[in-house]
Amino acid sequence: MSNQATALLAAYFETLSPSLTALIQLYSAHKAPHALMLSGQFGVGKRTLASILAQALLCEAEGKPCGICKSCKRAVEQTHSNFLVVKTMDKQRSVKVEQARALQNSLSTYPFLTGPRVVLLEQIDVFTPQAQNALLKSIEEPDANTFFLLTCENEQAVLTTIRSRCQIQRIPPWPTPLLEKLLIEKKLPGHEARTLSVLSGGSPANALNMRNDQQFWDMKELVDEAVLSLDSISSFPHSSSSLKNLRDQSLMVLDYIENAAMRLIDEKPTNDSATFKARSLLEGVLTARKHQASNLSWQAICDYLLLQILEDQTLCQM
Repeated sequence: MSNQATALLAAYFETLSPSLTALIQLYSAHKAPHALMLSGQFGVGKRTLASILAQALLCEAEGKPCGICKSCKRAVEQTHSNFLVVKTMDKQRSVKVEQARALQNSLSTYPFLTGPRVVLLEQIDVFTPQAQNALLKSIEEPDANTFFLLTCENEQAVLTTIRSRCQIQRIPPWPTPLLEKLLIEKKLPGHEARTLSVLSGGSPANALNMRNDQQFWDMKELVDEAVLSLDSISSFPHSSSSLKNLRDQSLMVLDYIENAAMRLIDEKPTNDSATFKARSLLEGVLTARKHQASNLSWQAICDYLLLQILEDQTLCQM
């Protein structure tokens, strides 16, 4: 990551939220909290921001982070001797207690280099409770020159004892104009950047992932027709049959419907029917997720969702 790239990404985060501006300045001045948890939905830049903050602490230059010194480059590559990273291994869904204990052993020895030592716990919410408990004392009583960075999507999956010992910084979804600007900076054509920024739910990673994901575009076309354009009971059988085939993409389907509803609300519709439709879609998604948690079949979930939308439409027209 070059000096220009580091500065550009830092500037995007500073535009995203004033609190992120203050945070980056704290780390650049080496006044960082001993433990910081970066929380936010998938793809909003938690790992990227953690890398920028780690560079700020480890940077050898005056203008921290410079992005070009040996320490900054190694921090980006996660090969810096004083930058310890714990994350899920290949084909692993969670971080096990053995990995936490290995980190403890590393922390019990002197750093290889003088200066700050940074520990990044990626996706602390997928660390097993045993792994989280094993790290509690290290986070609670760190060496004066050791700084913890944690990332998570689901704060409730993080032990209260861990959360209470961290300063929590929530990263919001990216506004459409800011995300569109970032995508154009990444050399995407303007019309494509606009479309992806609208559909991504405020997540740069989602925007880039869906760009070449034909499965997503096929799903979008089907859901637009089967759900978002549903207007009469006569369309129900076709819609129900179409959604049935999306069982393996159920999470993507519900996320897409939720984002579509949020876009309707963000557009600040002047007619009541559009507002009512957005609320109906959000309530339908919420109910569908509850049904998923109770192991109801995907077909039954879809039918309930469609019938709820049709019922709400009827009420709106009365």
